[in-house]
Amino acid sequence: MNNHSNMLEYLSILLRWRKFIVINFFAVALLTVGITLLLPNWYKSTTTLLPPKQPDIFGNLGGASSLLKGLGSLGKLGGIGQKTGSYNYFAILRSRSTMERVVKRFDLTTVYDTKNKSVELAVKELFDNVSFEEESDDNISIQVYDKDPVRASEMANYFVEVLNEVNTKLGTLEAKTNREFIEHRLDKCRSELKIAEDALRAYQEKTGVMISTDEKNSGVAAYAELYAMKVKKDIEVAVLQKTVSAEDSYMRQLKFEISELNKRLEAFPSAGLESFRLYREVVTQQRILEFVLPIYEQAKIDEQKDIPVLLVLDKAVPPEKKTKPQRSLIVLLFSFLTLIFSIAMSFLMQGIKKLHDDGNQLVISLQRWVSKVSGLYKIQENGPAN
Repeated sequence: MNNHSNMLEYLSILLRWRKFIVINFFAVALLTVGITLLLPNWYKSTTTLLPPKQPDIFGNLGGASSLLKGLGSLGKLGGIGQKTGSYNYFAILRSRSTMERVVKRFDLTTVYDTKNKSVELAVKELFDNVSFEEESDDNISIQVYDKDPVRASEMANYFVEVLNEVNTKLGTLEAKTNREFIEHRLDKCRSELKIAEDALRAYQEKTGVMISTDEKNSGVAAYAELYAMKVKKDIEVAVLQKTVSAEDSYMRQLKFEISELNKRLEAFPSAGLESFRLYREVVTQQRILEFVLPIYEQAKIDEQKDIPVLLVLDKAVPPEKKTKPQRSLIVLLFSFLTLIFSIAMSFLMQGIKKLHDDGNQLVISLQRWVSKVSGLYKIQENGPAN
């Protein structure tokens, strides 16, 4: 019975303050509609990119030698979201230089009407109007918001153009650095091979002894193979040092393997027949040359590459429908909040009216305020109906 009485009382309050609730609801709804109609339409254009599977310079060498197979694993270091890569696609897209190029290309200081044609302010606003995301299938999504649908699509496609250009330059620079390092190692190998060959020839001419070239019987092959493997690891370490930290697990593994190879090489006798030592040096340098030369040729090829690295899976096109503002949602949200607020205020003001002032100035002031609101909305004092 008590619950039934409370419900009737609540209903009575709602009926008594119905004008307050209804007028506020429709007033805010109409005001929100008017404001949203003044808001400009924004359009979103999206382009999707497919990153390369093997961006490193050693990815195309296949099985040219065991060295190249080892370096082929470096392609895993340049992934989209990995921190160990030499550069990151998202870092390029979010860089100030990229943003400034887009601002200047589309005159966004005028489009955004920035103060004093400030490029910095335009860059900040552009950053708020773009989104770069890595999708679940590792593709890159570039989204651009703009008031002009055509400009939105053109800006998205221009981001792709800048990304490919910068990425290609970085790749060419990396290939050049690798080529210069490998070229230096190749020149050193050729020089050392010439010295070894000259020393061997001088020894033969001096002694008249012809040295056997049968590696199976001389033990030269084993030493040469180990030494060439060590050179391979040295080159891998030199390349990795430019892209990863010293604490990288693969880097630590390479250094451990080099240490083990050094121990095995030290196990070979350093003294012995002079002819064996001289010939072993010649074979070792020849084996190193076999390892280094294919990498050097590939590095020269990669240095000349200027083709785009990232492929456009879906090109940005002018959107047909606006993305924001979502006027219906905004109107419904504010109208609903106004309805809840008005109902709550109705119960609050009804409660204030029932308070006994007892000379309390705060209560007296609140009741005067409620009386003014009641008069403004013509709320009946003692009944639900007019």
